[in-house]
Amino acid sequence: MTSTNSSHRRIAKVSSDNAAIGFDLLSSLTYMSVLSIGNLPRDHVMEACGRQNSKTSVFFEYVHRLVKRLDLAYTQAFQLVSERAKPESVKSLLLRFSASISSGESDQEFILQEAKAEGERYGNEYEKSVESLRKWTDAYAAILVSVTLIMVVSLVSGMMGALAQSFVTIMAFAVFFITNIGVFVIYKSAPVEQVTFDHQEYTAKSRLLARRFLITLVPFGLVVAMLFAPRFGMVGGSAIAFLIIGASLFPTGYLAWRDSSRVTKLDSELPTFLRSLGSVAGATGFTITQALANIDTKSMGSLKVYINSLNARLSARLPPDRCWERFRDETGSELVNRSTKMLVESTDLGSEAAQVGQICSVYAQTVTQLRSRLNLVSSTFSYLTIPMHATTTFILVFVLHIIIGFNSSLGSVDLGNASASPQGALDSIGSTATVPDAISLTGSIGMFQDQDPTSVTAIVILVVVVLTVANALAPKFASGGSNLKIAWYLSIMCLISGGIMGVVPALAAKIFQS
Repeated sequence: MTSTNSSHRRIAKVSSDNAAIGFDLLSSLTYMSVLSIGNLPRDHVMEACGRQNSKTSVFFEYVHRLVKRLDLAYTQAFQLVSERAKPESVKSLLLRFSASISSGESDQEFILQEAKAEGERYGNEYEKSVESLRKWTDAYAAILVSVTLIMVVSLVSGMMGALAQSFVTIMAFAVFFITNIGVFVIYKSAPVEQVTFDHQEYTAKSRLLARRFLITLVPFGLVVAMLFAPRFGMVGGSAIAFLIIGASLFPTGYLAWRDSSRVTKLDSELPTFLRSLGSVAGATGFTITQALANIDTKSMGSLKVYINSLNARLSARLPPDRCWERFRDETGSELVNRSTKMLVESTDLGSEAAQVGQICSVYAQTVTQLRSRLNLVSSTFSYLTIPMHATTTFILVFVLHIIIGFNSSLGSVDLGNASASPQGALDSIGSTATVPDAISLTGSIGMFQDQDPTSVTAIVILVVVVLTVANALAPKFASGGSNLKIAWYLSIMCLISGGIMGVVPALAAKIFQS
């Protein structure tokens, strides 16, 4: 298989959704803009852009290979690749690039204008997604209330004998599908971007430790739960299982949450670092690597530790490329990875450092500001989901045990004595109704009859499991970031579910005793 065919296959895998490739397209155009400042030939710009690890870089790689290996003109190459491109934003960009070359417009001017326009378009689309997410997170809260109401009504109806238990089962499946739809809509509404960065050779320490805990503690917790939970009955065993699984997920989740907060803080401080580094290099005439030693790291916040480590490696005369790679690996931020590559590689190829630093800083600032708006919505939703999950779980488990307690009390009624002595039946039921009413209540229409609560209990536990998983996935999809954050939300929801299922039975028992 030739490399051109390989690129063709990679193009076919790129999503046709413009929102899914928006971040990568903005990164590619920004990278091309900082390269064009150095008046590099078009061949070098396309080749360098094609080497970037992003979804959209393959289009420029394919263009370059068509020109070099098939001896096509760039106008023809752009037109051919545009026919293969599924995203409309990429297709339009390639056709505009072809028209710009045909008209004789400067590549530098065209790329700078397109990068600016793409930044504005990406910002508008991102804000649109955030507003849509805001609405759907509010709708998800309403969905939680609705599905809880559905289950409570079906449980009470089954207890009264008005509906069969098969109806309760159907309602449980309805809860499953409705909740899944809510989670899926949140997943599709949230902006798509890559936040964390992992290199094959090195991973951030907290992230690496979180993965180790996930591989070791979670399987151990599952085994312990399967061994000990059956000894405590259906409800008690479920509570034990939830608590054990939640506890086994907590170390992974906590480290993932800390890592996410660390990356967010680093990204917010990155624009200042890029602008300062570019300004120092431009003013002194040094390379970016040399200018790094003249930066005051005291004002760099969380980046200070990583910059000092980078300076130490560079002072030890280690290869600069490897030093910068380790710097990106240690931060674990995709934004740091892309922006520092733009800065270092473009200045090494002759671009003016101050101007490059400014462009990279604007790129990083745009991304961080948009993410801060997303964080405002997602954090509010996350804080709301926790009490909502506790409330819905409490209602379901409490109603279940009210039904169990009622059935237990109803089973103690001596119906044989009730048929022989209507007045005795009235006294044992404890009602102030007339004797014929009491008899018809328990016999004629079959209301409040003794039932086997085992199947209902299993259904409620299944619904609690569904809500626990859904309420863990929804905040993660809304906030984005590493998939390890699922462990954080899932551990919290499991601990809440287990705690409620362990406390509510005792509370319901006291109510019936009184």
